[in-house]
Parts: sequence; structure tokens; C-alpha cells
Amino acid sequence: MSESASHTLSEDIKALLLEAGERDLSIQEIEFMLRGRGFALLIMLLAAPFLIPNVPGLSTPFGAAITMMGARLAFGRKPWLPKFVLAKRLSSATLQKILGMLLKISLRLERMVKPRMCFLHRWPGTMNLIGVGIASGGFFLALPLPIPLTNTLPAISILLLTAGMMEEDGVCVLIGYVMGILAWVYLIAWLLLGKVGVEWLHRLF
Repeated sequence: MSESASHTLSEDIKALLLEAGERDLSIQEIEFMLRGRGFALLIMLLAAPFLIPNVPGLSTPFGAAITMMGARLAFGRKPWLPKFVLAKRLSSATLQKILGMLLKISLRLERMVKPRMCFLHRWPGTMNLIGVGIASGGFFLALPLPIPLTNTLPAISILLLTAGMMEEDGVCVLIGYVMGILAWVYLIAWLLLGKVGVEWLHRLF
């Protein structure tokens, strides 16, 4: 997978790891470092923490950031982040953990993702629909839900949609949509089961 003509995604992440060093960085500083590599890598970086256990305090701001970037993409506009997200700082330890996870993901994606079903990307509305999928996943991630695995499915969906967008892999994009739909089905199932359980307890007592 290539983020540019000469660099793979994993090479860009390794470069960011070296550039970040042992410093605490704000999202704005990271965004500046990623200039020239495209906004897709920033979206992937914001989604990666949701696959890592014990990284507190990032769910709402990162989920909101992904939602905003996806929504702007859906409307055909350049992705943009508000000041409260850009000001969010990551400790060196947290950033290294996130980038380490993203590096592992990128190495796997590079073996899987390739140009397929490219006719989908020739349709004028494809980028807009990918933006809708990313925004949907971001909104899901921003919800404070104490339910197991509710972060995993939408995070994977966002990563696949972004990777498919970067490499014009229609198969990857379609799988990303499926994962996003499954995330919402999973949440609705939990809510319905919870409602049934409450009604059963009410009848019992």
C-alpha cells in the first residue's frame, strides 16, 4: 500500500515515530508532521487507539474528530479539525503505543489491500459515501458506551474504509461498510437485550 508514489504507509508511520521521538505532542503538531502524507493517515492514527486497551480519555475527542473529518469528506470538503481537538496532547508513551499499533496494522494492510473493483472509485459519489461511513464510525466511537467490543468494530470499519480509499480497493471499502453496519447491529442488539432484561426483572419483582 502506498501513501504516496515513493513511500508505503508503514514507512510513513516509521518516519513519524522517528520524528516524534520521546516528546509529548498535540494533535496539531502531529497534523503538521503529516503534511504531504495526506489526511487519510491522520484518520487512521485517530482510529488506532480504539483497538488498544487501557488508553483512556481519547474516546470522545478522537471519535468527534473522526466524525468531523468524515462529514467534511462526505460533503466534498477538505477534512478539518476544530481547535479543541488540535489542542489535545498525547504523552510520549501513549503516542508510541498508538503508532506501534498503527504500524502493525499497516504492515498487515499492505499485504491485503490492492487496487480491486476500481470501477467503484470512478463513480463520482464514492468519496462522499466513504466519508459517510467514516463519519458514522466516528460518531459511534464518540458515544460513551460501557459495552464490550463497541469500539472494535467501528474502528476496524474506519481503517478499512480509509485504506480502501487510499489504494482504490473496492473490496476493502465494501468490507469496511459491512463492519460498520455490524457495529450498529451489535449495539442495537445489546440495547434490545438490555430492555428485555429490565422488563423481565420488573415482572419478577
